[in-house]
Amino acid sequence: MSRQLLHEVRDVLRAADAIASEREFCERWLGKSECYMRTLRFSQIEPSADALATVSNKLKYYAEQMHSKDAQHLQDLGVEFERLAEACWESIQTTARRKWAAVA
Repeated sequence: MSRQLLHEVRDVLRAADAIASEREFCERWLGKSECYMRTLRFSQIEPSADALATVSNKLKYYAEQMHSKDAQHLQDLGVEFERLAEACWESIQTTARRKWAAVA
């Protein structure tokens, strides 16, 4: 589930011309190595909470910047960034709950 979410975030950023490549997404938006997304796909593993928290925080920051702009398309993109930031945070919470509930 979280892998698909990161793909969605990457695609939105690419459509907004905020990134030019998956490498840039991994390094600048996830704070990970250039091959992070390939590793997730190849190994069939979910992204780390660190990667999700980093991208969520950056999306939220830029959403706030966009809301202060007059251009409607930037305000709309800010709403989309907020939605994605919240989805990343919810994914972190869901994974954490699943982890501690399995032990209880």
